[in-house]
Formats: sequence, structure tokens, C-alpha cells
Amino acid sequence: MDRGPKPEGLEAIRKVEVKRLAALVREAPPKAKDFGNRYNIARRDLWKAQGRTCCYCERRIDRLYNDVEHFRPKTRACRGQGRPTHGYWWLAWTWENLLFACPSCNRRHKKNRFPLARESRILPAGHSPPGPERAILIDPSGEDDPIEHIQFVPFRQTGKKEKWIPVARGGSRRGKRTIQVLKLDRPALVTDYGDHVSDLVSHHVKAIREAIRAGGGRAVARAWRSALRTLFYRRQAFKALSHDVLDHHFPPEVRRQWGLELERP
Repeated sequence: MDRGPKPEGLEAIRKVEVKRLAALVREAPPKAKDFGNRYNIARRDLWKAQGRTCCYCERRIDRLYNDVEHFRPKTRACRGQGRPTHGYWWLAWTWENLLFACPSCNRRHKKNRFPLARESRILPAGHSPPGPERAILIDPSGEDDPIEHIQFVPFRQTGKKEKWIPVARGGSRRGKRTIQVLKLDRPALVTDYGDHVSDLVSHHVKAIREAIRAGGGRAVARAWRSALRTLFYRRQAFKALSHDVLDHHFPPEVRRQWGLELERP
């Protein structure tokens, strides 16, 4: 995800609010009500930058009133292994820590969970991430591409509709933990994944296969371009899923044969 330029006014708000919170923190750990909601100035910019989809599950979010998510939790952070649970209060208004999430991912699953690698130290207060900290969760806007850690694979049961399930790509520990924390394999999402594939992606897979069977290079290229335009459209949901479905049906050797490129969305 390319979050784009920082919203006008956010930096001024950050400076004022961090100074205010710093005074409160000297007396006691901040509570949720102490933060207010001035970080919501970033909501529309995040929503648009993410193509109106959730930063974690990639569901379409057509309503702007959903959540501004703090990747590093602001009030309390459950890091695991008996570590301290203070939050990253000084990052509550930092553009690079803000995302736009659906209520299911943010409020029901991630909440204040922020597991760290076993050998990781905790980011000191006031410092910019990552510093000495090694987060296990994948930041959708960070340097790590989620596709490197999470892969969608087909799951078939006799007599039932094919499902697509997210798994850790290559056994990635971070991919596995991200799926677990965010419940990216929860039943409602798995149903949505299946509907997306059957209602949209399968149409393009069929068109590409027909062009390949006909042996027409130009027709194959046209069908491929049409699929990429539709499935990787900026506001399209489940782009990572679409990528893996295409990669599954048309593996690298097939793409090389027909001169097709599958770039990551």
C-alpha cells in the first residue's frame, strides 16, 4: 500500500497532541479517552489511498465512517511473552502508523495485539519505528510485501464449492501469526474469498484458458490484460487473492511460454 502524502494539518496536530499526552504520561498511563479523535483527520486520505478497502483483509469498505487503525496500538499493546503492555502513545498521530480498517479486523480481532519476535526489544518511548523492535505482524504499508508471507491456496471437498484459504507462504512465521491474529481465515471471509473467485476471477481464468487452447498469442495477451485491469483495479477487493488464483492456474512456466507478466498488485 502506498499511503501517499501526509494530510495537511496532521503534523501540526501531532506536535500539539504529543506534547499534551507527554504531560499526562508523567502522571499515569494514558487511557483511551485521553487521545480524543483528532487523528481522524487522516481517515479520508487513508480510505482513498487504500482503494476503499480494509488494510488487512482487503474487503471493500464503501462507508467512510469506519476505523482509523493504529498499527502500533496507542493505549495498550499486548506484545506477548510477559512483556510490558504500555502503548505507543507518541505514535497516535504519526502518519506512518495510521491505517484504515474494517471493524471486524480492528475491533474484533487485532484489537491491541502486537506480538514481537522473541529476540526483539521494545521501541523506546518517543522513538520512531522500527528501531530495535521486530514486529511479527505484517504492516500493509511497510517495507515487507504481505504476498511474500501469505498465500491463498485452493481447498476442495467432494460435493462442495471450492474454497480459497490463506496460509503462511513458505512456512513464514510472520505470515502464520498475522493470519492467526487477524483471523484472516475466519468463515465469513473464506465465504467472501470463494464468492470473489467464483463471481469474478473464474470468468477471466476461463477466458484466458480458451485463448490458450485456441493458440492465439494476441488473444491470450488481450485476455490477460483484461484480467489484470479488472482484478487489480485500485478499488478492487481481494487483490492478493486474485494474484494467487492467477498464479495457481497459470504458473510461471505457462506465463513464460505466452509472454505474460504477473506483477504484484
